[in-house]
Amino acid sequence: MIENIKAVAADIDMTLSAKGGDLPEVTKKAFRILQDHGVQIGLATGRELNERLYTQWEFWHMDRPFDFLVGMNGGQLWDKEHGNFWNMELMQPETMKEILTDMMDIIEPFEVSVNVEGGGNHGAMYIKGELFESMKRRGWVFEDYTGDIDGFCKKPCFKILFRTTPEVEKMIRQRIAERWSDRFQAVGTFPGTVEMIEKSINKGSGLARYAEMNHIDMKDIIAFGDNENDDPMMIQAGWGVCLLNGAQKSKDCADDVTEQECEEGGVGCYLRDHYLIPKGLWEE
Repeated sequence: MIENIKAVAADIDMTLSAKGGDLPEVTKKAFRILQDHGVQIGLATGRELNERLYTQWEFWHMDRPFDFLVGMNGGQLWDKEHGNFWNMELMQPETMKEILTDMMDIIEPFEVSVNVEGGGNHGAMYIKGELFESMKRRGWVFEDYTGDIDGFCKKPCFKILFRTTPEVEKMIRQRIAERWSDRFQAVGTFPGTVEMIEKSINKGSGLARYAEMNHIDMKDIIAFGDNENDDPMMIQAGWGVCLLNGAQKSKDCADDVTEQECEEGGVGCYLRDHYLIPKGLWEE
């Protein structure tokens, strides 16, 4: 465990809370105490940074904003001091068309839900299942381009997302590995969901960029996650903690595992029991 934590970075979905859920009270209290003592608290998410994320603290009824945000799995960075100070390059329409054309023999027969994020592109194919649920949760409005590659790729994007069954997910991962691994990587964010993004981008590199800009040593940062896209961040931080409900591979690469699941306040309980109480900072 870190002797003196300087920053906390945490994934959102299934780490801090269930998808679309509230932040447990124990976690709110832990964050409040840490911020009172100068610790930077930030979110590290696969989502594109937008107004909802900038005001996530209000949605969760916290008493102050987050100090920093790592968005797009490390492809975007924002903090209170520098604002939105870094964005990855957008994937251009020509490249998107090549990828979608190559993937259509998997997408069409299995009706794989596909969408993109970034660049003002709201294109989607086969809007159903988890893609439809995410649209309702976040208030997104997708443009349906099922079967229309040109329409889908009319604007650039940061990443392409595929939502399907675990079996078809394996096929998509294999295709990316065989034909696109020189430039892109497949990253899992939720069972049956895989993202295709530049291979140099991950939450770990994003967190490191934030730490450098703010003169914080990575050894003084604790990171919380639950799935594959969180692994680089948990590995590169001084102390990485996987949620009890997390994927086994993520637990294997973490330094520790919480004793509670996300909905039970796993992050807050861990900070309370392993740092705040030993430091004499927690009051009931």
